[in-house]
Amino acid sequence: MNQQNNNLRLPEQNSVILVGRLTRDPDLRRTSTGKAVCSFDIAMSRRMKDSATGQWKDADPTFVPIIVWGDQAERCSERLKKGLPVHVEGRLQTNKWEGNDGVKRSRLEVVASRIQFLTFVKQDSVAIGEKSVDATNESQGRYDDDGVGDDEDIPF
Repeated sequence: MNQQNNNLRLPEQNSVILVGRLTRDPDLRRTSTGKAVCSFDIAMSRRMKDSATGQWKDADPTFVPIIVWGDQAERCSERLKKGLPVHVEGRLQTNKWEGNDGVKRSRLEVVASRIQFLTFVKQDSVAIGEKSVDATNESQGRYDDDGVGDDEDIPF
């Protein structure tokens, strides 16, 4: 590359939007300073048409670790459960650590800035009810009594 290309400034953008279902119940912990941090994983897959058979099928799922901080972490811990659908907005981050065996490890995770609970309540065959949790603003939504939707078709 020549010197001219080295001076090229690219816009920095690190933004992720995902929708998936929790693969496990959220894990709420506290830092040494008392700040809440909640972690959970979501799974998502896409539909694709098999070119050989012409049939639609689900691709292998993708599993993504999610990290949520502060008050939002506490709300996620209280209201989310394994199998529930969520809409996540955030940024990618690489978490690096050294294991007990001395091996250095890393993983890509999403640090959430906004979580939207997609808990649906069936009412006269109409799905209603969403709840957004934002680091700066909590919007209004509707839930069923236990905060859990119909999970008959959850694959895990």
